Amino acid sequence: MTITTDRRTGCYLYGIAAAGLDLPKTLTGLDDEAVEVIPHGEVAAITSPVSTTRPLTRRADLVAHGRVLDAAAAAGPVLPVRFGSVLEDRDQLLAEVLEPGGDEFAPMLRELAGSAQYTIRVRYDEARVLAEVVAENPEIAQLRLRTRDRPEHAAYHDRVRLGELVARALEAKQDEDADAVLAVFEPLVLDARVRDGAGLDQVIDVAYLVRDDQRPVFEQTAEQLAKELAGRARVKLVGPSAAYDFVAVEG
Repeated sequence: MTITTDRRTGCYLYGIAAAGLDLPKTLTGLDDEAVEVIPHGEVAAITSPVSTTRPLTRRADLVAHGRVLDAAAAAGPVLPVRFGSVLEDRDQLLAEVLEPGGDEFAPMLRELAGSAQYTIRVRYDEARVLAEVVAENPEIAQLRLRTRDRPEHAAYHDRVRLGELVARALEAKQDEDADAVLAVFEPLVLDARVRDGAGLDQVIDVAYLVRDDQRPVFEQTAEQLAKELAGRARVKLVGPSAAYDFVAVEG
């Protein structure tokens, strides 16, 4: 797919859904343009008009992209297309996306039917978890006391050693707590994708594919986990949403 600059209006592609997808009539996409579902055989493209005279760099563009996909996911299975995919017109949409991809898209949509993505993000309270690390490791506690009031140059090697021990202990704690989170949700989900991340406060950032009939218990389990970890870590639940981490159509 290419972004064209020789026409004022192009066709923005959000995702691929099953033919017959019924979206809210008031749903708008980029630039508040009306969203249109263009069917072809068993599948359909979710689109809206878009100006080709400006780059798609505004945060509002990304928000609109996600809003349309999540609305589509609430109405049925959807294959997200990467943000920023613009075609010249319907003819190019049919020739380059729907006609060659229909046989591939249809079974992917059937596999997704009756499920949605949720994301669980768990972050430590840094002060709390560092206090745990100190309390659980006598060597760390001793080095912390020894270096607390000494000039930086006078305790250089001790500070290096302290940093190494804290990093190692924190990594072990993160691994243990991440495994515990995964174990809590494993019986409730179809699939999971752990996302890469970094930072002293990160425990886990994981996307789950959840059957519709399991959504209430999944949400209740997330609420219970948040209560159990309150004061030690924060749990954020995002979803239901389109299955961004599990399927996608390359633009």
